[in-house]
Amino acid sequence: MVRSMTGFGRGVTTTNDYQLTVEIRSVNHRFLEIYTKFPKEWLELELVAKKIISQYVKRGKFDCLINLKLTGEEVKDFKINWPLIEAYKNAKNELRQVLPMDEQYSMQEVLSLEGALIYEKKELTPEELASSMEQAVREAMEKLVEMRKREGQELKQVLLQYNEELKQQVKFIRDHSQDAVKKYREKLKERLAEIVNAEELDDRILAEVALFAERIDISEELDRLESHFQQLKETLEEENSIGRKLDFLMQEMLREINTIGSKNQSVIISPVVVQSKTILEKMREQVQNIE
Repeated sequence: MVRSMTGFGRGVTTTNDYQLTVEIRSVNHRFLEIYTKFPKEWLELELVAKKIISQYVKRGKFDCLINLKLTGEEVKDFKINWPLIEAYKNAKNELRQVLPMDEQYSMQEVLSLEGALIYEKKELTPEELASSMEQAVREAMEKLVEMRKREGQELKQVLLQYNEELKQQVKFIRDHSQDAVKKYREKLKERLAEIVNAEELDDRILAEVALFAERIDISEELDRLESHFQQLKETLEEENSIGRKLDFLMQEMLREINTIGSKNQSVIISPVVVQSKTILEKMREQVQNIE
């Protein structure tokens, strides 16, 4: 299946205490590269995330961002800071020896002391985080892959259209190539007849003319191009990663077209060769974004 290398996916894991969000973006790349932005203390989770991503894709550059937001109670329990309160009591007793003061303590007075109450933030266990992270990463990757598939189908249709356009150009070249060879052969014979000033040319010279005409024959290149067209259509139906194979096909097709251009001796075929290269360049641009 044709899959684009451009995609985006978001995965969210929500509990009573927190919400963990993973966002993954991908663009085209020759190989598989994964960049993550996790907190420094989450090194093991970062490695797990990269492993999960690599299970879904073969090529592309990926940026993975994770965000943790606490949504529930942020504390476990309040604890009384008895040493602080004892110190406050002793200080107040010393002060009372100098200044007459009421011996009663109010709740507001005690709680207004900075640090009188100690609370602990809720700690998340590594196992809980790992499970939540894996769930969010898989959700994000499933959405990203689905997006890549949708865009891949669009790329497939574009390539098939270009493939048909290129086939029409090649058909035109084939229809006119034999006439071009015949005309070039006759032209050479005429020129050689003028040079040797003879009504009949030597068999050896005629053989050379025939050999040269053979060298400018492009039927083999045209046949190989026809084979590449069919191979392209078959490759677009394959289920595995096909980007590299398509890229190789583009190189082979360009090689055949360049050979045709170098052999061509016809002013009629020359602009068609240029147009064929233009179409093929558009195809190569699209192939660069296929996984």
